[in-house]
Amino acid sequence: MNTMKCSECGGRLEEGFVLDRGQHHGTRYQESWVQGKPERSFWTGIILRGKVQMPVATYRCERCGLLRSYAQPSA
Repeated sequence: MNTMKCSECGGRLEEGFVLDRGQHHGTRYQESWVQGKPERSFWTGIILRGKVQMPVATYRCERCGLLRSYAQPSA
């Protein structure tokens, strides 16, 4: 496997994710990327129906702490 390197310092990047906490009972989710501009909804906060969504993988540099996030299609 190819080791990803930090664009700032050349350190090794380790894979992780950004935790997104829901407003109801502190539910935990993985951050997601959603196609297009947000459209507000009274009932759900934001309309997601018909929009492409992808989980976001975030990589952290072990040396300098830089975070890089990438939207990756589900396998």
